[in-house]
Amino acid sequence: MALRNIKITAEEKLFYENHFMDLGTESTIYQNSPNTVIKIWKDEVTTNAQKENKKNKIIELHKRNLKYIPSILSTYSLGDVCIGYEMSYNEKDLPMLVAPLDKNEKIKIIKRMKDILMYFASEEVIYPDIKNDNVLINPITGNITFCDVDNSKVDGLPIDLYPHYAKLFTDAYGQEDSLLHSYMLNLYTLTELTDTWQDEVIEGLTEDKYQEMFREKGKTILKQMKKPTPAYRGEYLIDYIK
Repeated sequence: MALRNIKITAEEKLFYENHFMDLGTESTIYQNSPNTVIKIWKDEVTTNAQKENKKNKIIELHKRNLKYIPSILSTYSLGDVCIGYEMSYNEKDLPMLVAPLDKNEKIKIIKRMKDILMYFASEEVIYPDIKNDNVLINPITGNITFCDVDNSKVDGLPIDLYPHYAKLFTDAYGQEDSLLHSYMLNLYTLTELTDTWQDEVIEGLTEDKYQEMFREKGKTILKQMKKPTPAYRGEYLIDYIK
């Protein structure tokens, strides 16, 4: 079934932008109903060409009906320009930052995140921005949702706005593929297990701080992460926790 497009006025767009429930780097998110949200891309961050690229990715993701992402319900347009989309939303889903998880629960969640990212890669989807705000956990069902889907790479449709460390990795590695999943999830693993931010983790990698947390294979991965090169092998730290 084709994805429907909803045309709105400039006044309606302004309303969504001024009554947002969440504010991201490239978008505002407005809760449209108990079970849906509308994501509107910011004009000052996202060009019309990027909006068109995002629209094409949203349409493709809607066709595929992938697991572990929100259901895509419709696109929104102002004039001839797609400005955002509507997706499913569960109010019980919590960002990983505030989800009540102990260390062992975090390890289980990260292992499941690895499996989900491998599934995405098998569907030719590369999800670059792996961080607390973009990963939702439902404490009741245990379901995991990756919610920033429009900034993924889908087939040949590129990423629009690179997270800082994803860009550094891709510049060093030379291409966008599943190794980006490995690198970003490895950074995420270290942030979650040490309760620090990415910048601190990068500094800790330089200082060899995390060696005792992992078995020998994990130590090799840490060494590769210190300065990513085309030789980066794309293995996952979460598999080698002591």
